[in-house]
Amino acid sequence: MAILLVAAIAAPAFAQGLPTWVFAPPAKNDLTSLWSESISARSERVACLGGTISGDTVKVDSVRILEVTVADSLTADAHPSLAVCIPPAWMGTAHTHVRSTDDPAPAPRFSPGDRAVMSTWSERWSRQGAWCVLYSDKNAHCEVYPPHRSEPALPPDSVKSPG
Repeated sequence: MAILLVAAIAAPAFAQGLPTWVFAPPAKNDLTSLWSESISARSERVACLGGTISGDTVKVDSVRILEVTVADSLTADAHPSLAVCIPPAWMGTAHTHVRSTDDPAPAPRFSPGDRAVMSTWSERWSRQGAWCVLYSDKNAHCEVYPPHRSEPALPPDSVKSPG
């Protein structure tokens, strides 16, 4: 997941004027564990993302894997992430898309339900969030949502990684 994850996100982002995503080594390791756990269980898993969002870069410094309450192949209960992954310690979430029976290929994009959770989080906390969906051990689709805010980008010390 290490270098390939950043490269998979950075190349298209640069071409589209989107932020570059940078994952610290501990965060990469935790996301790899999240993917492995999800594959083993054949169900979706969720984690909080800690770090910073600036105009051209999203830095993910920390990850907190959430305890599974209710999950199936493409649906994890959003309540824990909305209750736990809150600013300033957290800036959004990452989750896996693993299908259990209908299709062996994981889903590489956010679902309509994912978008509703992203919107709810951003509205609740009146800020942009950082969101990733992992669809292999080396690939993720990540976005900042909402993509554009009228207020200035969050200063680097406004979203702190948990201690």
